[in-house]
Amino acid sequence: MNDRDKIATYYSNARELIKQNNPKAARAYVLAILNYAVETYNQAKTILIKAKTQAFLDKWIAVSKELRTKGITDFVLKCFGLPTKQEQNLPKVVKKPAEQEPKKPSSADQPAQPSPPSDEIDIAGLIDESAKTQGWCAELFEKSKRSVVAISVSDSRVGATGTGFIISKNGYLLTNDHVVFNEKTQCYYPKAKMSFLGEKKSYKINILFSDKKADVALCSFDPAEVGEFTVIKRVPDYSQVLQGADCLVIGNAFGMGLAPFAGVVRFTQNDEGNLVYTAPSNPGDSGGPVLNRLGECIGINKSKTVAVNNVSAEGYANATPMDAIEELLKKWCESNDIEL
Repeated sequence: MNDRDKIATYYSNARELIKQNNPKAARAYVLAILNYAVETYNQAKTILIKAKTQAFLDKWIAVSKELRTKGITDFVLKCFGLPTKQEQNLPKVVKKPAEQEPKKPSSADQPAQPSPPSDEIDIAGLIDESAKTQGWCAELFEKSKRSVVAISVSDSRVGATGTGFIISKNGYLLTNDHVVFNEKTQCYYPKAKMSFLGEKKSYKINILFSDKKADVALCSFDPAEVGEFTVIKRVPDYSQVLQGADCLVIGNAFGMGLAPFAGVVRFTQNDEGNLVYTAPSNPGDSGGPVLNRLGECIGINKSKTVAVNNVSAEGYANATPMDAIEELLKKWCESNDIEL
């Protein structure tokens, strides 16, 4: 049995278990489908195949999550081509004998069409259908438009730009120390502002605490002045982040506006204690959140490695990992009676 046949069989088995109202067993088959899809993604030789496989993964990861957290929902039923719960509960219209149409010889003796057998399931069709979502990166970026901010700082002579992200409804955000610190004057910039994507209006931010070694700064703003905004969640257990995990970074490269860029985790902690990932990080991206597929922050983007032993390096971006950031937040909050 080839991989396509195996996926088709797993899909068919999961579909039957969904009909039997057994989400746990159905999810096991969905996970098996995802394992084969991941292999296909890793072995893909063209951008098109990679993109289609990624879209396929996005859809069935969402199905797996739904089965685990909520059980058999309408979303799951639709993905398996089954009637939704609402459709199942619709009252049936029964015609009176006088209103019934005469039987048509061409179709009356034909049995109801069964579900397609497992070896005929169009896996490519499922991929094409799921591609309509445009992918998890686009969805996360859309959700983060009111929680990631462009930062501008200045003094009487110079200015600079960077990125930050909101971590509390009480008006706290994180960025890099080097974003808000002027190396030439060895002072923090006296003026610091933040702005949301697509907005000209900016809001004052205050630099509260900073750690140069970790390159992290905690800042505050007035929630009442800002109005509507959202919060970036922090990953609850950084030890669960794995090498090879997908990540999305949002930054303000060259001060040209907030934009997403994706990568893969190379190291969760290298010799210097950094989270290292593949990404085309540029000046201005500093201070942006590094997000996992759930939209949880796993680190703060801060720099990139341009060369190792005089050899040019590509795709080596560095971030302060979230476990180190959590230690700083705990220290700052406890010492200054702050509630995030």
